[in-house]
This record gives sequence, C-alpha cells and structure tokens, in this order.
Amino acid sequence: MKNILYLIPFFILAACSSKSFPDSKWEDKQWTLVEMTGVPVQISGTNQDAHLIFDAERSEISGSGGCNRIFGPYEIDKKNTLEFGNIGATMMACQNSAFENKFLETLKSVRYYQQTGGQLLLKNGEKRVILKFQ
Repeated sequence: MKNILYLIPFFILAACSSKSFPDSKWEDKQWTLVEMTGVPVQISGTNQDAHLIFDAERSEISGSGGCNRIFGPYEIDKKNTLEFGNIGATMMACQNSAFENKFLETLKSVRYYQQTGGQLLLKNGEKRVILKFQ
C-alpha cells in the first residue's frame, strides 16, 4: 500500500507533462502563414515567408515576420487556448513592414488554436480564425 502512495505523485506529474500538449508535436516544424484575417498570403517557399517554429520545451516561438526574425514566449492550455507574450523582432529595414506589423499585431490577438489536417488555425477571443498556417 505504501508503494502505491509513492506512485500517485508520479502519475499526476506524468499526466501534466507538456508532452501531452499538442505543441510537442509542433516542435521544430515550420508553420508557414498562408492566410491572415481571411486574406490569402503569397508565399515563396523560402525562410523569408512569415512563419513560426514552436519550442515546446521552453514555451517559446521563433520565426520570421516576412523580413525580421521574431521570437517570444507563449502559453498553451489543454482547453485549446494559446496566447503569445511580448514578441520581439530584429530591426532590419523592410519593403513590406506594414505586412509584418499587421502579422505581429494579429499574433497579440490570438486566444485559441485548432489543428486540423495539415493546418494550424489561430483564433481570436470570438473564436474566429485570424491566422492560418500550414
């Protein structure tokens, strides 16, 4: 009976493991932005495309806004909630800085996620898709 009591905390910790969260499956995958607020985004198939890469162990993202490198923390919950913290970016001069600024502002509005097929859908507080990645 004593041995069982020692195992209970282990099982509780295992159940709370971040490996059960979907972001562990997103690890090191480059999610390329294909749609923002209902508008298709032109992609080139290069690292210059706006994209996110999740680091589930550190709960951080990295990627590109289309010109500058971006990075920052995120929080994910089992109730399909996802929020990004303060996202930083390098400060290179870009031709399409308006697009990049809109992308970064839209990331701040993310509250939910849904993974369906090969797509990652990020939603706002009203659960409307505001960013679509593949």
